[in-house]
Order: sequence, then C-alpha cells, then structure tokens
Amino acid sequence: MNDMNFELKIFRKDYTNDLSGWNHLRFAVVDLKKSKSYPENFVSMLPMRIDSNGKLPSTFTKFFGNKSLETAQRLLTKALKTEADSAIKAEIARRLNLLEPNPVIQIKCRVCKKLFQTRKKRVFKLKICPECLKRHSNQE
Repeated sequence: MNDMNFELKIFRKDYTNDLSGWNHLRFAVVDLKKSKSYPENFVSMLPMRIDSNGKLPSTFTKFFGNKSLETAQRLLTKALKTEADSAIKAEIARRLNLLEPNPVIQIKCRVCKKLFQTRKKRVFKLKICPECLKRHSNQE
C-alpha cells in the first residue's frame, strides 16, 4: 500500500420529488497511481463511520485494515483543504467530526458520590454506581 496515492473523489447526486429536492454526497476513495480517470482507479466508498469492532466491516476497513481510521481522517482533512464548495466542506467537516472518538462521560453516584462511567448513552442515565446498585439489590 506504500506505492499507492489515495485521494477522495466527491460526487453530488441530486434527487427530486414533487415537493422538494435534496442532494446526496458520495465519497469515493481512488488510487491515482492506478489510473488518472474514474472509475478505473476506484478503491472503495468512504463509509460514514469506521467500525472499529469489526462486526460489519466495510470494503474500506477490509482494504485499509488497522489504518482505516487514520487514512479516513487524512483523506477528509486533505479534501477539506482543497474543496471550494461550502456545502461539500460542511459535509466533510461533519464526517470528520463523526470519526472523532466519543469522550468518556463520568457521572457522580447519588449514593456514595464516587465518579463512574454509565453504560447508557441516552436520556435516562443510571445515576447509581454498580457497587451501590449491588448493595441495594442484596438488601432486598
């Protein structure tokens, strides 16, 4: 893979129906050493998110392996610098933001006041740590 020169090629597909129109951006990863023209130099589509646990590996993650996250970030950063269209720049920035790891959120237990990481990421967070929860369930 060292002798390959990767770049993003961004396509805009316009959809229309009776009420409104919208566009969809597709990000293709191309190898400029294979050929200068698309689709001969096509490698894979850039997925919206890079699945690190490997449950449903995309063609992109199969091709780039462990370096898929850093490759995606490098390609998107390079495309952000060279792109002129503001709508495409906004989509590139959004995708870069999706690739950033989620910060670890710790909350304070209502009972013992220790900080712990909750498992739920939604609105209804469990605000009692697992130790206090275990002690409470053993008392019943």
